[in-house]
Amino acid sequence: MAQTTQRPAFVPVLLGTEIAGYGMARAFYEEFGVTSEVWGTFPLTPTRASKFINVHVDEHLLEGDRLLDVLNGAAGSYGDAVPVVVPCGDDYAVELSRVMDRLDPVYRVVCASGGVVEAMNDKERFYQRCEERGVPYPQTVVLNDTEVPELPFGFPVALKPSDAPAWREHPFEGQKKAFVLDNREDLEETVRRAYAAGYPGALIVQDFIPGGDENMRVLNGYVRGDGTVSLMSLGHPLLEDCAPMRIGNYAAILSYGDDAVYDTVQSLMEGSGYRGFFNIDMKYDPRDDSFKLFELNPRAGRSSFFTTLAGDNLARYAVDDVLDGGLLEPTRGTEEVLWLGVPMTVVKRYAADTPEKRRALELHKAGKSGTTLFGCGDNSPERLWNMAKLWVHYVVDFNQYFGKKDLS
Repeated sequence: MAQTTQRPAFVPVLLGTEIAGYGMARAFYEEFGVTSEVWGTFPLTPTRASKFINVHVDEHLLEGDRLLDVLNGAAGSYGDAVPVVVPCGDDYAVELSRVMDRLDPVYRVVCASGGVVEAMNDKERFYQRCEERGVPYPQTVVLNDTEVPELPFGFPVALKPSDAPAWREHPFEGQKKAFVLDNREDLEETVRRAYAAGYPGALIVQDFIPGGDENMRVLNGYVRGDGTVSLMSLGHPLLEDCAPMRIGNYAAILSYGDDAVYDTVQSLMEGSGYRGFFNIDMKYDPRDDSFKLFELNPRAGRSSFFTTLAGDNLARYAVDDVLDGGLLEPTRGTEEVLWLGVPMTVVKRYAADTPEKRRALELHKAGKSGTTLFGCGDNSPERLWNMAKLWVHYVVDFNQYFGKKDLS
């Protein structure tokens, strides 16, 4: 990458110990050879025993001003290296956006300010943004209590929380990350359970777009501080996770490009005041031949390593923005590669038989596939053992839940 000035030494400071944190740390290591300092509220398997990660755990990290205190307390520990802070989870992005204006000036922060992140992360306000920009999204009704009005669309419907972090903090019997409900009785009962459990946010009821996993799309992107969308990378999911609290997480993705989708997302993001990584889920609606946007996550997605595998290393765009002054030409990904979030045997057995699946099998056979968790020489015995157990766990979960994933 061309530079007009010498880039200073830097150290990635990543927030989140889950798979998204590992994927970002791996991207930094592959591109720049640096070790990441990864913070989280809990020690999670994906970031354990890695040769390019130092894990730090503080169970109170997201409480009060603890994140601010922790980061400012560590500000003098990086020597001559510039710490680059990247949130790798929704909770961390929201909290970082809230405190970033009070961080020690030694930090370079890959994040937008609090009001912007909260507006884009909240589904109801995100749809308002889509409405303003003429971007398609599913017909939606927002609930703030247990009273369910008459809906302007029929069943089945999708039900999901507007505030995902608060949703996880208020579990109830039968809770899922999202629901597909076939009738009004099931909708009313699920809404009642959610609010009885203390969930404080809005609930989103949407017209269910027909079709399975093969109609989903996912886009990773980056917006620089000057408002330029410097990266967009599109993926075609072939299979989604089916365990109740992981429904909607992608299990296999075929990367590709689509300028019409890229144009739509660029229109949405430019002028929004957003900065940093973003991740958008959408679904193709055969009823009107459009892609309807579901949500924006204010960070790179847990499956975002498909972008790095396809040749557009995510870390490159963060460093370009906060250290190099925005020298990269904007990129729209087009390279085909297969990203695997589960064993290939699971994809072969459970993914729908589509042309995209057949293309994915061809790519895999040609060696154009990969995972977030395996590779890069990160193969200590402890790590390989942990990853092998995790890989087997996915096989067990699909055997148990796949046939039940659409049930309420």
